[in-house]
Amino acid sequence: MSISIDGASRAYSTEVDSVPDAEWDEIIGGFADAHHEQTACYASRHWKGRDSHLLLRAGGRPVAGARATVFKLPLLGRGLAFVRFGPFWRAAGSEADPRIYRAVVEALVQEYAVTRGHCLTILPRPSPVHQEQEYALLREMGFVRRRGMPDAERYFVDLSLLEEAQMKSFSQNWRYNLRRALGNALEVRLSETPQEAEAFASLYEEMVSRKGFDSATPVHMTRALMEGLPPGLRPRLALAFHEGELLAGATIGLFGDTAYYMFGATSAAALPLNAGYALQWWVIGWLRERGVRWYDLGGAAHEPGLRHFKKGMAGKSGRIVVMDGEYDRWASPIGRLAADAVFAARHARRRMRYGAGYGRLAKA
Repeated sequence: MSISIDGASRAYSTEVDSVPDAEWDEIIGGFADAHHEQTACYASRHWKGRDSHLLLRAGGRPVAGARATVFKLPLLGRGLAFVRFGPFWRAAGSEADPRIYRAVVEALVQEYAVTRGHCLTILPRPSPVHQEQEYALLREMGFVRRRGMPDAERYFVDLSLLEEAQMKSFSQNWRYNLRRALGNALEVRLSETPQEAEAFASLYEEMVSRKGFDSATPVHMTRALMEGLPPGLRPRLALAFHEGELLAGATIGLFGDTAYYMFGATSAAALPLNAGYALQWWVIGWLRERGVRWYDLGGAAHEPGLRHFKKGMAGKSGRIVVMDGEYDRWASPIGRLAADAVFAARHARRRMRYGAGYGRLAKA
């Protein structure tokens, strides 16, 4: 395949749905903008066979790629190809080249919108540095923002700070609760045993039941990702104990230049001991030692208390990144209409889960 970029022709080759899962995950481990939702280990399990992938090579070397989730309407055969937190295009140790981003997006358009007739939707990976550039490139390439984000804010901790500066960056309330937690003789450590991964999943289920949540968070995948991803991409499970009792846990993914707070859970006994504060303080120190640049805490999931916690933790030196929304491009009106039907069904499910307020947030 030859793609014209900035008036010049540059040759790329594409591989579609032909890269073995293990090889794909080894490849994505070489990119600074990797994300766990773009790994084969996550996508193949979470989407149960609906995922498709495209890899872009230059001179035989992988330079970009994406996994898309494909939702087709029955009988029509058209629908939605959704790239969530991708594509990846910034090779580790290399300068970001927007020509590569344009090339991989154009290849995705050709495969999913033109050849297959779907609507292609891209939701860029949240980033304090590169996100706005990616949104601008999508607009230049004819993509249209048609849906806002109901949980648009993402909270990032700046891990370049030394310990004292990090403590000062926290909000006053966060520092107060952390100091109380550090006086409670909590043990925080990493775990890699299947038994403790199962205990963490049970802790999450207990929390969801206690708080009355309707959660679709795939916490159960912690063990599968720890066992199935290449060693350099495997998430780590950080656990907090008090007198031998498991109080809190967090699944931490390390992908490229960013660590991700993937899943978290606390018990009822964790609150008076401020175990969540001690757990996250330990995680920050551990990530700093590993040289990770950013710690993405995710969104607030419509919970004011969680928003207060994450905003205070990101602190004065962190970043609050606002995601602009999902961007669409289609080659035929049938593809657009089919995707609209898929998104309407998603909206209805989320409205049932989160209530009437979801509709107002999604239009923001």
